[in-house]
Amino acid sequence: MVMEDYKEKGILQPKNDVVFQALFGRGKERITKAMLEDILKIKIHKLDLDRGKDLVNDNKESKNGRVDLRAVINDNIECDIEIQLSTHEKMIERFLYYWAKMYVANLKIGQKYKGLRKTISIIIVDDEIKQFRGIHKAHTKWQLREEKYKEIILTSFCELNIIEMSKAIQEYKNNKQDEMLQWMMFLDNPENKEVAEIMEENEDIKEAKEELDKISQDDLLRRMALKADLAQRDHEQLMYEAERDGRELGLKLGREEGLEIGRAEGREKGIKEGRQEGRQEGRQEGRQEGKAEGIKEGEKKAKLEDARKMLEEELTLEQIMRITGLTKEEIMEDMETSKK
Repeated sequence: MVMEDYKEKGILQPKNDVVFQALFGRGKERITKAMLEDILKIKIHKLDLDRGKDLVNDNKESKNGRVDLRAVINDNIECDIEIQLSTHEKMIERFLYYWAKMYVANLKIGQKYKGLRKTISIIIVDDEIKQFRGIHKAHTKWQLREEKYKEIILTSFCELNIIEMSKAIQEYKNNKQDEMLQWMMFLDNPENKEVAEIMEENEDIKEAKEELDKISQDDLLRRMALKADLAQRDHEQLMYEAERDGRELGLKLGREEGLEIGRAEGREKGIKEGRQEGRQEGRQEGRQEGKAEGIKEGEKKAKLEDARKMLEEELTLEQIMRITGLTKEEIMEDMETSKK
């Protein structure tokens, strides 16, 4: 049912990696040449497209929305074009990695460095790049430059052109004559009313639209485009679920960590407060016990003094014990102490 719905949609979307490769890699070379000239702002006298890739390859597992369109410009410039339909945290590192692989690809084992040549990567990103949020223009060109003397380029061999399509659409509103922006409008939505107006003056985009209409009638290409589109949607869903699950796990771990910290702080505070309360209660009980013992000791001393007086009056020991409540040992011990 999904397949039939896809067939009824009419024109294919050029942002789809299969469609992009069919249109610019296997379609009319003049269209690709025109688009590259408008993006790079250079005159292309000769363009050799890499047609070695098998377009009918159904294995989309390793693509993840990435398309490679390889070309050699004017016999001495390596060029790679790709469309990224989704972004992630390590996109910049990935761009540089693929540029580096393309840069060294033509240098065979045993060859000298003079075999290397200028290498340009063109990356068209459907979404906004997080690291570029402070950059307001859609097309940025990145090269190796000296930190202080920014006008000095270390080498012209390294160049990355990154185009954020969402910014290009906004930028087009104020600069409708820019051919690069016109191409981005076409790639984003070839059936847009603005694109129809662009085609009235831009013959290259008009021809690209006609070629797109033509390849959109190919049933095999439509099935492949559907598969690529579903693979991209599955990838985005998996990324969304992974991010959601990671956020939930982080919240759970954070709560557990917070509870543990709270328990530890509570125990420490409880012990501290318990010690303080214990000291206060101990002091109070000590005072009370000391007071009681003092009273008891004072009463005993008074009784012993009475006992000594009674002895002087020649009362018997039994009489003194009965009157004072003292024991025989207490009376005798006091008598011995008094003699000393």
